[in-house]
Amino acid sequence: MNTPPRVMAGAEPFELAGKDKAVLLLHGLTGTPSEMRFLGEYLHRAGYHVRAPLLPGHGTDIKDLNKTTWRDWFGRAEIDFLALSAHFPKVFIAGMSMGGLLCLSLMANKFGRITGGAALATPMAFSDWKARCLLPVAGVTGLKYLIPDLPKAVADVALPGGRTHVCYERDSVIAAVSILRLMKRVRTHLPMVEDPLLIMQSVNDTVVAHRSADIIYGGVSSAVKEKVMLQRSYHTITVDVEKELVAKTVLEFFEKQL
Repeated sequence: MNTPPRVMAGAEPFELAGKDKAVLLLHGLTGTPSEMRFLGEYLHRAGYHVRAPLLPGHGTDIKDLNKTTWRDWFGRAEIDFLALSAHFPKVFIAGMSMGGLLCLSLMANKFGRITGGAALATPMAFSDWKARCLLPVAGVTGLKYLIPDLPKAVADVALPGGRTHVCYERDSVIAAVSILRLMKRVRTHLPMVEDPLLIMQSVNDTVVAHRSADIIYGGVSSAVKEKVMLQRSYHTITVDVEKELVAKTVLEFFEKQL
């Protein structure tokens, strides 16, 4: 019998009980639910039932992530969204980076009316030229198997003390190639997104090209949509120097949809 992989301390999924309205929080690539904890607790204090799953391949070992694709991550998000929808009349989704792509994909697939979504630092393009140029090559060659993962190249938070959330210390080339495929799929399906949507990103994002926010805003069909650009954070805005502003903005947007 296979032994389940051990989850890193602090990387565990979490759920905070609430009534009538729920929110599904989806973390980013190589990340864990810890990057959604502050936002989750903020929403919970406002009365939301909060669920933050650990997506497949995350929170254990980078080798586990190298065995997964976007379909695995989307499958987990779909299961949790449908479970919340079966018990709560109002369900929101907020996703960080890759989690934002999953949020948009769920909204486009119309499993049921989503009360509102928040796409946070969601990639439609990468800011780093190496990612833009080399990942497509890795996707059509055997390069991703020769170099399955690499040390992280840029800081993802502007915090003076550095990162406070739990995540892998390496980036998965294999998973990043799968993210490219998910990005293309989501971009094609943006017109199918019709539910209320909040888009947040930093102008100093070290991972995602900040024009991504414009692409999403211009691409969705949502009658209710807002775009907020942060000025001080780097990529992982849910735990960075403006995390209070992020949480406050998400809550205010969600409350307006009730």
